[in-house]
Amino acid sequence: MLNTKKNLLYSILLFLTSFVVNAQEWSLLLKSRVELRTFKLTNKADVTEQGVAGASVILYKGSTIVTQVLSDGAGDFEVNVPANGEYILSVSYPGCNTKKFGVNTMNVPANIVRENYKPSFGIEAVIMAKAFNGINYSVLQQSLVKISYHDKGHKFDDDEVYTSQMLGQIGSYRNSENILIESFVSTNAAGDEALRKGDCPLAKSLYEKAMTIIPGEFYPKQQLELVGKCLKDKENQEKAKAEADKLAAEKAAADKLAAEKAAKEKAEKEKLAAEKAAADKLAAEQAAKAKEEADKVAAEKAAKAKEEADKIAAEKAAKEKVEQEKLAAEKAAADKLAAEQAAKAKEEADKVAAEKAAKEKAEQEKLAAQKAAADKLAAEQAAKAKEEADKIAAEKAAKEKAEKDKLAAEKAAADKLAAEQAAKAKEEADKIAAEKAAKEKAEKEKLAAEKAAADKLAAEQAAKAKEEADKVAAEKAAKEKAEKEKLAVEKAEADKLAAEKAAKDKLEKDKQLAEKAIADKLAAEQAAKAKEAADKLAKEKAAKDKIEKDKQLAEKAIADKLAAEKAAKEKLAADKIAREKEEAERLAKEKADKEKGMKVISTGGTDDESGSIKAGDSDHSIPQVLGADNKYKEAVKRADELFKMKRYKEAKPVYEEALKYRPKDVHSTNRLVELEKLINK
Repeated sequence: MLNTKKNLLYSILLFLTSFVVNAQEWSLLLKSRVELRTFKLTNKADVTEQGVAGASVILYKGSTIVTQVLSDGAGDFEVNVPANGEYILSVSYPGCNTKKFGVNTMNVPANIVRENYKPSFGIEAVIMAKAFNGINYSVLQQSLVKISYHDKGHKFDDDEVYTSQMLGQIGSYRNSENILIESFVSTNAAGDEALRKGDCPLAKSLYEKAMTIIPGEFYPKQQLELVGKCLKDKENQEKAKAEADKLAAEKAAADKLAAEKAAKEKAEKEKLAAEKAAADKLAAEQAAKAKEEADKVAAEKAAKAKEEADKIAAEKAAKEKVEQEKLAAEKAAADKLAAEQAAKAKEEADKVAAEKAAKEKAEQEKLAAQKAAADKLAAEQAAKAKEEADKIAAEKAAKEKAEKDKLAAEKAAADKLAAEQAAKAKEEADKIAAEKAAKEKAEKEKLAAEKAAADKLAAEQAAKAKEEADKVAAEKAAKEKAEKEKLAVEKAEADKLAAEKAAKDKLEKDKQLAEKAIADKLAAEQAAKAKEAADKLAKEKAAKDKIEKDKQLAEKAIADKLAAEKAAKEKLAADKIAREKEEAERLAKEKADKEKGMKVISTGGTDDESGSIKAGDSDHSIPQVLGADNKYKEAVKRADELFKMKRYKEAKPVYEEALKYRPKDVHSTNRLVELEKLINK
C-alpha cells in the first residue's frame, strides 16, 4: 500500500514537472467551428449549414500526425500548434471534400516570446460539403490559407498574396458547382413540367438525365417511380383504348357487315321482287301477246277462211249463175228451137201429124230427158259444189279448229310455262329468301356469339386489369410498408448510435473539462508567477523604452531638420516628383483597394477585430488585417443575417450598401447574384 502511494505521488510529480517544462514552449491555439453544408436538390436548390459533430481535425508535420481531435456536438474544435515548425491542419468529414490550412509557427521574434505568450488564430467556420462528379477539386490538395507570424501587428495572420491566388481557383470550382446544380434542378423542373402535362416518356428521359448530372440524388429516383406509374397508367389506358377501339372497330365492322348484309339482302329482295315483277310482267305481256297473236291469227284465219268461203261461194254462185244462164240460154235456145220446130212442125204438122206428134213426143221426152239430165247434172254439180264447199268449209273449220286448238295449246303451254316460270321464280325467291333468312340468322347468331365473346373478353380483361391494379397497389403498399419499416429501423439505429455518440461525447467532454480544470489551475499558478516576472520586465522595458524613445525623438528632430532643408533646396524638382508620386499613390491605392476587396475567400463570412474567419456560405474565410472598415462589416453582418432568415429582398440593398465601401467585394457580389435568382424564382 505504501509503495502504491509513493508511485502515485511520483507520477503526479513527474506529470507536473513535465507540464512546467513544456509550458515554457509556447503554442499557437487554433479555434474553429465545422459546419456541414447540406444540399437538398429537387426542382430547386435548398442549402442549409449547421455545426456537425465528429469531423476529424488532424494536425500534420510532414506525414507525421502531431495531434488529432473531433469536433464536438456544436461543431467546435481547438488545436494547439507547437512552436517553431511548419504544419498542415486537415479537416475532413465522411463524403465531403477535405480542407487544408498551412500553419507556420517559425520566425517569431525572441523578444515576443515570454512565459505568458499565448497566440491564437480563429477560423470561425470551416464548411464541409460533398463533392460533385465532374468538378475539378484539385485546388483542395493545396492549403487554402497559409497562416504565419507577421511583424506588422505582431500577430499570426494569412499570406495575402497566396490568398488572392487561391481565391480565383476556389471561385472557379464554385462556379462549376453552381452551373452543375443549376443544370440538375432545371432538368428536374423540366421533368416535373413534362410529368404535369402527362408527357411520361419525356419526363422519364429528363429525370434519367438528371441522375447522370448528379448521381445518387433521391429526387429524380422518387420522380421516376411516379413516371413508372404514369407510364403504366398510360399503357393501361392505351391498352384499354386499344381494346375499346378494337371492340368498337369489330362492332363497327359487324354493324357494317350487318348493314351491308341487310342492304345486300334488301337489294336481293328488291332484285328478286323486281325480277318476279318483271317475270310476272313478262309472263303477262307474253300471255297477252300470245293471246293477242292467237286472237290475231284466229281472226286472220277466220277472216281468211271467211274470205275463202265467200270467194268459193261467190265463185260457185257465179258459176251456178253462168250455168243457170247457160242452161237458161240453152233452154231458151231449145225452147226457141222447139218453138221453131213446133212452128215448122205445126206447119208440117199436118204433113206429118202422126210423125210430128210422135216426133214431138220423142223430142219432148228427149228434151225432158235432156232437161232431167241437165237438172240431174246441175243437181250433181250443185251437190258436188256444195260437197266441195262443205269440204272446204269443213277443212277450213278443221284447219281453224286445229289453229285454234294449236293457239289454245300454245297459250296453254305459254300459260303453263309462265306458271312454271312464276312457280320456279317463286321457288327460287323462296329458296333465296330462306337461304338469306338462314344466313341472316347465322350471321346474327355469329354476331351475338362474337359480341358475347367480346363482352366476355372485355370482362376478363377488365377483371385482369383490376387484378393487376390490385396486385400493383398491394405490391406498392407492401413496398411502402417495408420502406417505412426499414426507415423506422434505420432511424432507431441512427437514434441509438446518436445517443451512444452523445453519451460518449459527454464523457469525453467531461474528461476534457476535468483535464482543463487541472490545467487551468496550474496555468493560473504559473500565470501569477509569470505576471510577477512580467511586471518586473515591464518596468525595466518601460525605462529602456523611454530612453529609446527619447533617442528616436532626437534623431527624428535632426532628420526633420535635414529633410526640411533638403525640401527647400529641391522645391522646383519636387513639384514634378510630387505629381509623379501622386500618380503612384493613386495607382497603389487602387491596387490596395483591389487587394482589400479580394481579401475574403468565400461567399460568406465577415471579419472582426480578432482576425478570425466567419461562417456563411463559404469554404473558409481569412481575417481582414489591413484596416477594418466598421461600416462594411456592419452592413455585411446585417445582410448575412437577413439572408439566413431568407429575407432576400431586404438583404439585397444591404449587400449593395456594403459594395459602396468595398466595390470589388466577392462575397457581396456573389450574394447579389444568388439573391437575383432567389427573388426572381
